[in-house]
Amino acid sequence: MLKVSVNADCGNAPKKLLLRDLNIAFARADVEGILDKFTEDIRWRIIGEADLRGKAAVREALEKMQNVLASELVIHSIITQGREGAVNGVITMEQGGSVAFCDVCQFASAAGKKIKLMKSYAVEIKTED
Repeated sequence: MLKVSVNADCGNAPKKLLLRDLNIAFARADVEGILDKFTEDIRWRIIGEADLRGKAAVREALEKMQNVLASELVIHSIITQGREGAVNGVITMEQGGSVAFCDVCQFASAAGKKIKLMKSYAVEIKTED
């Protein structure tokens, strides 16, 4: 069972809610829930790993990640301004280990109903034994 904590105040902010829901979908490995938030020509840059273009490429990458399950998602902050937004937090995996992440997004329009560009930064959190 996924435990979700959102420290960010999303209030009545549709773009913040979209980013919150996107990250919850990632933690649940919900491929369709993720793809629903992207434009057809989405570009997803996973810094240091991949540069994916279009929903088909993103779908293929997400399907390969489905066996990595999260036990906890903590969203520390969500910031939006105009056509841009960012979310950062920590995701803990069922298999052990945690990753600190930050997604910087560009929305297709100021209304923020779909994301057309996402740059993802992820750093494994090392624990001392």
